[in-house]
Amino acid sequence: MSKTIRLLVLSAILSAFSTSALAGAAEHKIQGLWVDNKDPNRQKFAVMVEDCGSRLCGSLYWLKKPLSSSGLPKRDKHNPNEALRDRPLCGLQILTGFQSANDALWQDGEIYNPDDGLTFSSTMKLSPDGTLKIRGYVGISLFGKTLEWVRPAEEITRCK
Repeated sequence: MSKTIRLLVLSAILSAFSTSALAGAAEHKIQGLWVDNKDPNRQKFAVMVEDCGSRLCGSLYWLKKPLSSSGLPKRDKHNPNEALRDRPLCGLQILTGFQSANDALWQDGEIYNPDDGLTFSSTMKLSPDGTLKIRGYVGISLFGKTLEWVRPAEEITRCK
């Protein structure tokens, strides 16, 4: 095979790989809606991850049980800051400050748990299977817990 033909074939192959890589990257963007469980019957909340300036953040988009036992919207009642305890959970930002380390990893963020009012250092990693792994920890990543979120299988309506 001549040198010119080999270069053309190599060019075509590289072009095909780069095009499919770009398409895959678009399909696996971290921005968008995520739910806390693969099983729709066990899902308790959904989070909308979006750009917040040059970083990523995420807010509660949907709650399975948005109302308290008294029929009122659930509030951030466990927040350590007493002045913030009346904020509604619906729309509450629980992910903040995530910075891209590479195409699949975001770091230097924090995750807030409204169930107990605690905030943890956090990283997010987009797995090849499309799941989002959120690691919350204190101090170093070794001392923490990993949550696994997935894209919703059906349409979810934003809570009010």
